[in-house]
Amino acid sequence: MKKYLLTIISVALFVSVSAFAQDVDYSKLAPHPRLLINKGDIAAMRAFRDRSENAQYVNDMIVNEATRFLSTSSAVRKLEGRRLLQVSGEVLKRVFYLSYAYVMTDDVRYAERAEREMLAASEFIDWNPSHFLDVSEMTMALAIGYDWLYHFLSEESRNKIATAIYEKGLRPSENDKHAWFFKADHNWNQVCNAGMIYGALAIMDRSPEYCQALIEKCLKSNPIAQKCYEPDGGYPEGAGYWDYGTSFEVMLVAALQSALGTDAGIASQKSFMQTASYMTYMATPSGKSYNFADSGSAMSCISSKYWFARQLNDASIVAVDELFVKNKKVLNVRLLPTYMVFGSALDFSKSQLPDNTWVNHGETPVFVYRSGWESSDDTYFAIKGGRASTNHAHMDVGSFIYERDGIRWAIDLGSHNYHVLEEAGLDHGNTKQESVRWDIFRTGPESHNILMFNGHRHNVKGLAEIVKTFATPRRKGAVVDLSAAFEGDAKEVIRTAELDKNDDLTITDHIECGETPSVVEWRMATNAEAQIVAPNTIMLRQDGKTLYLKFKGKVKAEAKIWPDHKYREYEIVDKNLRRVGFVMQLKANQTVDIEVSMLSEID
Repeated sequence: MKKYLLTIISVALFVSVSAFAQDVDYSKLAPHPRLLINKGDIAAMRAFRDRSENAQYVNDMIVNEATRFLSTSSAVRKLEGRRLLQVSGEVLKRVFYLSYAYVMTDDVRYAERAEREMLAASEFIDWNPSHFLDVSEMTMALAIGYDWLYHFLSEESRNKIATAIYEKGLRPSENDKHAWFFKADHNWNQVCNAGMIYGALAIMDRSPEYCQALIEKCLKSNPIAQKCYEPDGGYPEGAGYWDYGTSFEVMLVAALQSALGTDAGIASQKSFMQTASYMTYMATPSGKSYNFADSGSAMSCISSKYWFARQLNDASIVAVDELFVKNKKVLNVRLLPTYMVFGSALDFSKSQLPDNTWVNHGETPVFVYRSGWESSDDTYFAIKGGRASTNHAHMDVGSFIYERDGIRWAIDLGSHNYHVLEEAGLDHGNTKQESVRWDIFRTGPESHNILMFNGHRHNVKGLAEIVKTFATPRRKGAVVDLSAAFEGDAKEVIRTAELDKNDDLTITDHIECGETPSVVEWRMATNAEAQIVAPNTIMLRQDGKTLYLKFKGKVKAEAKIWPDHKYREYEIVDKNLRRVGFVMQLKANQTVDIEVSMLSEID
């Protein structure tokens, strides 16, 4: 008879215990349910639902979606290109929602449907270990269902699901070729280690030595990714991958807390505990995100931020998220039940809205200014530094977005569909200087709000840093040293972005040219209609409102509206896109200061 779980411990799995893992006492392993919740937390979530209109709304969203799953077929193993990730993510959503609906309602229909979903996934030939994110999300899915529904599941189902977690989830992490995430310093580390820890915690009773060794290996690996938040909570890969990587980081630490009574030192990392605020400032008055790098523009309540609020006993951290929920702006994402898990411990009565400015340094420095938090007409300005060689980065150092009067005038196009690019044979993840990545319109320089010298690419390794910020009622903004990005074309490039007391924006670029003449382009992307109304002025019109771009400097500049981009057959076509700006000829070694102001009115 086939054994459902082996207790063989791979030699490769034994690692020296990190400082994070030394404090873990496995004798304190909680009974099921142990992942995210313990026995008393179900009552707390029910009480939260009953006392909070926002919690009632989120609860109903989850339960209604779980009810819809009752009439759907179980997922099948179908790759999209090299990924099973869409299937794994869907299974995670279904099992998490259905398990939540069961523990909140005691309706066995939800448990039965979750059981069918898990058994179907258990029969897959594998969970696609060559793209390990797929394995990790599927492992987390079955771990949550196995744990939350443990007392409902039959012994036969428990055995099948636990075996699948072990054989198709945990054992593939022994393959160094596939499990390269242990050495990664980005979201793969966070997502994959979280999945492995969930699987190990769920079935630890069955194979304690193996599972403990794997958890210790994950805890040795995870600090590599923790460095991404240094020094002050920013996230190099932008809002979209913060939501992915950090949400799974939160899942990881929350499971350790609930199952073993420890955060393994993760919550003592100062920069990590600051990062929820970063994501608060990525939300704009229009209800979208600051979507630089490979990020989409969608933004809503982010449930993982509620863990930070719970941990720090500060509901102000999620004040903006509560506004999103109040305005019914909640996405049906797969980890949404954590809103109820973490939010149930919070007192929102003393919550306050954040300050109006944010700055982070590190690998991708960002400055943000908001004039307010409760109106879609509030002004929002953000500018970034960084470098193009960062994981998921675009060639966009010095780029910015600008919202005013309910309109995003200066835009970022955001991410491109990876599968489409891979189908076209493009190595879009390569961020080296000569990579084809920079020929893709959305990721290359020509679609961003930046300077270009002689049509050249930026130096991908050149780090642009925020060297100064100011935040007074009369002057808000930042100074970004872009010099390293233009090495070879200019000796020095300093960009100063400043908003005055009326929130009119001026971008000033101090340029010291290199040893050869340069054609310098000041570029901005917009969805507004554009018209050149004077040699130094471009008028933008959108939704009945007007904004003027006005150039000023001791150098002749030509206002320009670039022709529509000629999209390749694999590229997303950006509707209503205009690229506007100014072009100037600079001499070798010439030093100039140029200003472009964005004004609602001009003389």
